[in-house]
Amino acid sequence: MPAALFLALTMRLPSLAAAPLRFHGMSEAAIAGALSRIHREQPDLAGRVAAVSAGFLTTPYKLGPLGEGNKAEFDRDPLYSFQQADCTTFVEQVMALSLERNLQKALKTTLQKIRYKDGAVGYETRNHFPETDWLPNNIRAGFIEDITERVGGGKAKVAVKLVSKADWYAGKTKDDIQGFPGLSPEELEAKLAVLRSRGEGLPDEEARIPFIPVEALPAVLAAIPSGTIANIVREPRADKPVLITHQTLVVEVGGRKVLRHAAYGRQVEDVPVMGYFSRLAASQWRVVGVNLLAIH
Repeated sequence: MPAALFLALTMRLPSLAAAPLRFHGMSEAAIAGALSRIHREQPDLAGRVAAVSAGFLTTPYKLGPLGEGNKAEFDRDPLYSFQQADCTTFVEQVMALSLERNLQKALKTTLQKIRYKDGAVGYETRNHFPETDWLPNNIRAGFIEDITERVGGGKAKVAVKLVSKADWYAGKTKDDIQGFPGLSPEELEAKLAVLRSRGEGLPDEEARIPFIPVEALPAVLAAIPSGTIANIVREPRADKPVLITHQTLVVEVGGRKVLRHAAYGRQVEDVPVMGYFSRLAASQWRVVGVNLLAIH
């Protein structure tokens, strides 16, 4: 075939874009290579958060997919997973992989320091409560900084709630005991009693969470940096144990801000920020605003 004809034919072929990363369909060796490449190509943290979190898109949702591993006392779900995620484990794993380029170090060291107080793996040291565990422990560890008031300026407000971990432990059920298929009903009841007892005597803790009201979000959306953690804050209620009910990321895609999150019952996906809050407007448990955290 003449060179000129060959060149003309090949120029008509459509260019094939590289397939997007989807971690839940990759081996850990492939993920390790992709992570190293992301860190090499994205020298700034915001760029890494956007690229790493994109690798989790379409990951199926599962509530509580992680635990303390196969020798745990109460929850033997794995310490990490790329096959499933809920809102918090999605954010935690994105943080770990964005902060550390070595996959094994990210999963076995950085992630555990994010998920557990002082990195000590255990059910009681897991950062269960966003308000009294996850936020203050990760701020103290230097992984995050609250930027709500900086972004919101005079529009920011504070939600206050008394959190009762003792009541939370007392309300535990057999469904909270994970990974013990061989236990008899009596053994399961005994283990549940031990779990419930871990909350006895725990003092109530006052949580104070700054937030930007939903109605003020349009005015400050452009000022929210890409790669920010956005926690959904609801009104304080005596019949609810928490203020924060959902953890998400705000990332810039194609020049616009989107909310990237593990959507309950679906998958990790992108949605327009204000469109998401519009859908929550009719919630019986009122959403009052959003708390913002910068990853460090």
